[in-house]
Amino acid sequence: MQPRLPRVPLLVVLIGATGALMLVPSIKAFLDQQAYVGRVFLYSASLCMLLAAFLGIALNGQTRLGRSSGLFPLLTLIYLVIPAAMALPLAEALPQLRFVDAWFEMISSFTTTGASLIELPRRIPPALHLWRGMAGWLGGLFILAAATALLAPLQLGGFELIRREHGTAESAGWASAAPGGRLRAHAATIFPVYFGLTVALWVLLTFTGVPGFDALMQAMAVLSTSGILPRESLGGVGLAAEFLLFAFMVIALSRRFLPGRGGRPRPVLQDPELLTAGLIIGLVSLFVLARHWAGAFEVREGENLPAMGRAAWGAAFTSLSFLTTTGLVSQDWIASRVWSGLTPPGLVLMGLTLLGGGVATTAGGIKLLRVYALMRLGKAESERMIYPSMVPGANEYDRFLVTVGARSAWLFAMVFALTAIVVVALLLLSGMSLETSLIFAVSSLSNTGPLVSVAGQAPLYWTLVSDPARAILALSMVLGRLEILVFLALFLGRQ
Repeated sequence: MQPRLPRVPLLVVLIGATGALMLVPSIKAFLDQQAYVGRVFLYSASLCMLLAAFLGIALNGQTRLGRSSGLFPLLTLIYLVIPAAMALPLAEALPQLRFVDAWFEMISSFTTTGASLIELPRRIPPALHLWRGMAGWLGGLFILAAATALLAPLQLGGFELIRREHGTAESAGWASAAPGGRLRAHAATIFPVYFGLTVALWVLLTFTGVPGFDALMQAMAVLSTSGILPRESLGGVGLAAEFLLFAFMVIALSRRFLPGRGGRPRPVLQDPELLTAGLIIGLVSLFVLARHWAGAFEVREGENLPAMGRAAWGAAFTSLSFLTTTGLVSQDWIASRVWSGLTPPGLVLMGLTLLGGGVATTAGGIKLLRVYALMRLGKAESERMIYPSMVPGANEYDRFLVTVGARSAWLFAMVFALTAIVVVALLLLSGMSLETSLIFAVSSLSNTGPLVSVAGQAPLYWTLVSDPARAILALSMVLGRLEILVFLALFLGRQ
């Protein structure tokens, strides 16, 4: 007998799963003796599961919501509807938030952006922070599964730079299978590793002295690159905890660390994404350290080696955090101002978020593999000026990377830039200044919400954004998460 669940549309299954997961913060609220918050989550969970049951019965066997020809509409619908379901308990438990505000909060969480409209996080019940963190964590799991299950067969989302054999029976099988079935299969493969890494980081952080709830939130924030925390910033968690967070953020630099990434990965020392990330982080850290060191000599602190070491670590940690679009700021990044008297360069962090992390990871941005392809193209063109008859690339993949791959990377970078210009123009029409609109546009498109508080001369806040601008930024977050080339594929007929 054929099971019923695979015949239910994917969106309905996700609504039911969202309702079931609301029971976790409900239990947390009851344990914290916050009965009202617990009942809000319990009633919202019952409503979502009941709605999913009715829709499942009504739409059982219908495949219109799951056709591969409507992949972009399906993903867009998921990113708009699922946050609306997630917003139900948040809007009810926090009277100061309208439902539209709660919907924006959950879109930000589910797209792993981490842009929050909560003004005083410390006064919010822990169960609500847990739900925000879970939404970001689940959004990370969803994009990991969607990248390999839905985008990889279409050679989108960075997979166009991974050379594969086409026309095989396996590829044909994936192309003919329903997206819902592929997504469930890949999620089942990725979930044990994703969950295990989160629990491992949670336990290790508690060993360093971080409180259990804070450690859980930090673990989910790092593995999903959402940066969602129960307070305004990471704070002084200590060097050991920051080292653990740094080590686990490396996972967002390459698809090799999670199963089902597609293709046989190169050795670690030859991984182009890791090599590119190491080069970028090293150069940025040296630049920031040299800038602070020059400023320290003006205040006669240039020979303060402990302060120099802390500044170097703060630069490396914060650089990796924003390169992976997580957005956590090291305490030493902030404290380096005391040593040098200079404000940390927020514009550098904006550039890092634009570059982004690895292909098929939870990180946003342009992606490191595309940056690597453009770097290889630049190197090949420089060599061609000296040796005009030179054949670029040492092997077939290298030649593919500096020709077809580089053109694809350049196309995406240009489309990304044009999209950013459109978003900035729309924000200008909503009443923002040019600098403010540019920071918010980059933050939303790269899915790095904390960027707005550190990129400019003065911190910016999502709570001060008008309703029309919030709608623009919410759609920008979804577009940044799905990648613009997926949107273009809808019109180019690649689906």
